[in-house]
Amino acid sequence: MRVLQVIWDGGGNTAPQLAIARALVNRGHEVRVLAHDVQREKVAATGAEFAAYRHAPQADGSRPETDLLRDWEARTPVGAFARVRDRLMYGPAGLFARDVIDLLASWPADVVAWDYLLLGGGLGAEQAGVPSAAVVHQVYPLPAEGVPPFGPGLQPARGPAGRLRDAVIRTAFVRLFAPGLTSLNTARVELGLRPLEDPFGQLLGADRLLVLTSPTFDFAGSAPLPDNVRYTGPVLERAPAADWQPSWDADDQRPLILASFSTTFMDQRGLVERTVEALSGLPVRALVTTGPAVDSATISPGDNVRVEQFVPHAAVLPHARLAITHCGMGTVHAALAAGVPLVCMPGGRDQDDVAARLVFHRAGIKVSQGATAAKLRGAVERALADDELLAGARRFADEFAGEDGAGRAADELERLASAGV
Repeated sequence: MRVLQVIWDGGGNTAPQLAIARALVNRGHEVRVLAHDVQREKVAATGAEFAAYRHAPQADGSRPETDLLRDWEARTPVGAFARVRDRLMYGPAGLFARDVIDLLASWPADVVAWDYLLLGGGLGAEQAGVPSAAVVHQVYPLPAEGVPPFGPGLQPARGPAGRLRDAVIRTAFVRLFAPGLTSLNTARVELGLRPLEDPFGQLLGADRLLVLTSPTFDFAGSAPLPDNVRYTGPVLERAPAADWQPSWDADDQRPLILASFSTTFMDQRGLVERTVEALSGLPVRALVTTGPAVDSATISPGDNVRVEQFVPHAAVLPHARLAITHCGMGTVHAALAAGVPLVCMPGGRDQDDVAARLVFHRAGIKVSQGATAAKLRGAVERALADDELLAGARRFADEFAGEDGAGRAADELERLASAGV
């Protein structure tokens, strides 16, 4: 079959979706990935064919001047959300849709798999009459009965007061999408499609909503989810990792800590510096990876701390006792698959909600991203001494061992293509 994937350069969303592309290519399918120019090499590495956006805005999330969202500039969480809504999900939906429609006209596909934040991907597939699946690269984000509203990182409600809390916040959450729905409907009418009344209608109207995590990690609601929702399990790096050996003496028995933050620019330099300060002097070995958004050469390491631009997580985590993270899903899944508990320092987007689930399942603890080095140091010491956190992470390692998120997603796309719905 022919599969068109529609993605954008948003950091942790890229790797799991390209893993799906690789799984499809390995099964003998033709795959094209419509993506930003900066993603060309990553797409080619999967064996899929790269296709560039012509109408949609370009993006390179590793640098502030080319970041599409610039949500790190916002002064409030609502302001940050508005940037995602207006600069990615709804505002440019018509432009993303035009790229999808143009490509499908010259290269007819049997199914379209689109990043769920790119509503234009679903819009283009709908206009072209091609079955489609929205790929959700985080926990299930839409309102669900018995689940706290997405965004604030809340724990499940307890009693009438908690249910009232959820109802009030859920109403406010839906209202935040109203300006976006206006933009989306303008694009829909221009493409000859009827306007929607529900801001989540484009997602709920997809033939599949593929949630790239395990239902055991997500919160369970009190009512069934929509019929088009499928949990695939986490998309994990199963191939042998690049050889990596700790640079400490072979007989050094101090616990190893991996600290890793976003690959996209989120103004995180201060966080990296405070983390190095917090870990310096502790009876641990620590590896801090900065990603492309921070130049590792400009960060001064401690005697027991190494700072690197990039080291594959799969190479380090088998040696690690604890991970410190902003709570991106890729890092969280990788750590849990290795049985490593986490210290969570969420910085927005979906990260507070991921942290909430780690805390709920007793596989991690949460610390404010603005915490001082002293407070972070104390959290690390508590986490290392907490055997319950280690047990919680190891439970997920056992559960994830039997899951293949990329393969399950490929299965669902094959079913859509063969059924023609």
